[in-house]
Order: sequence, then structure tokens, then C-alpha cells
Amino acid sequence: MLTLRAGSCLVLGVAALLAGCGGEKAPVEEARTVPPTPGPVAAMRIVHPDADAQTGQLTVPGGPGQMDRIERPVLVVPGDNGRSYLVTAREETGGCHACAASISVFYLEAASGTTTLAASYREVIQSGAWGVAGEITPLKLRDGLVGMVDASGYTGQGCTETNAAVFRFDARGPVQILEAPLGRSQDAIDIAGNVVKPITADVDFAVNYVGNDNSVPVDRLVTWKLDGDALVPVEGIIPTPVAEGC
Repeated sequence: MLTLRAGSCLVLGVAALLAGCGGEKAPVEEARTVPPTPGPVAAMRIVHPDADAQTGQLTVPGGPGQMDRIERPVLVVPGDNGRSYLVTAREETGGCHACAASISVFYLEAASGTTTLAASYREVIQSGAWGVAGEITPLKLRDGLVGMVDASGYTGQGCTETNAAVFRFDARGPVQILEAPLGRSQDAIDIAGNVVKPITADVDFAVNYVGNDNSVPVDRLVTWKLDGDALVPVEGIIPTPVAEGC
């Protein structure tokens, strides 16, 4: 049988009713409300409040003799501790063959229930052709940092060449850590490089090159790892026709 003496306190659970037991109240930690990572349109309107509420697009008037350009949200890359990164493309509207799109990156921070713009990095890279951006995808590295991969190229005199530009987002801004040939299509050469998820723990970036070189099948995996501010080769060699380019 349990007998309680006068003035004693029976503690039940993790936090007892200390006020009624002669003790001090346990400090109550204020809850932190971190908003979820915004979608591309919502993020674009944080950066550009005048952007279209449905598409996130923003018309940028051209200068004298120049066409207007359209800036659109491409993707939002989630980070950690409430950080996220909006990638936008400012594209031509007139179908200019030799024109590329301007890619910008905006650092966003979430705190106390609100997401705000922390830093802007304009025209980080020129991407694509015909005034339209290439394919931009998110990147996650082994050190926990994130970034983006821009895959774009051009066609000239019957030869199409594609290259990959890889960026890491850190406190200094977007840092380019690799530029590598990604594909080539010309006459009897047709090889395309596909960015794939690394399958070993010592690799940060991987490309699988598939196609044919003058009727010889090509299927080759090339991998890189981060060393300082650069991705360095780990295993595999880029196929010669792709490395040589057009």
C-alpha cells in the first residue's frame, strides 16, 4: 500500500504539476513555426510581387529595338533550416536562334511563419537556345548542400552538342563546381548523357552515357566526387566523340 505523507507530492508522467507541489514551473519553450517550402509560383511572388498569380511569370520590357522578355519560375530547391532556392529563367519572346535564357537564383529564408528573400544572384549562367532555357534539375550533394544542374546546348551545321553546368548553393552564392560535355548527335554519332542518382557512398554526381558511335553501342557510367569547390572524376571516361564535341 502506498501512503502519502502530508505535503508530499506524487509525480506522474514526465512533467508533474510542479506549481501544486512546491516546485517551480518548468520553462515552456516557444514553438518555432517554419513554413513549408514554397512552390515555384509562390516563391516567385516573394521575389517579384507583381508576378502573375497563376503562372508566376513576369514581363520584362525590352530596351530600344529589343523584344520583351519573360521571367518565369523554373523550380524551387529545398534546403535545410528553413532555406530554399528559387531558380528563374528570363527568356526571349521573339524566337532568337542564337539567344540564350538568363538563369538567376534567389535565396529564401523561412522564420516565424514567414518566408522572405535573403539574397539575389542575377544571371548566374546563360542557358539553352532560341531564347529558351535548357533543362534545369535539382542537385543534392553528400555534404548536405544542394544546387542545380543545367543541361543545354546548341545545334550548328548539322551537329547538336549538349553540356552540363553543375552549381552548388552555399553561403557565397551559387558556385559552379563542374562543366562537362553531356551529349552529341552528328551523322553516325548519337550519344546522350543522362544524369543519374549515384549508387555508391563516395560519389556526388553521375552521368550514364548511352547511344552509339558509328554503329558501336555505347553504355558508360562516369562518376565524380566533390573536392573543395570542384567535382573531380572518380571512375569512368566520357566517350571520346562527346568529349571532342562538334
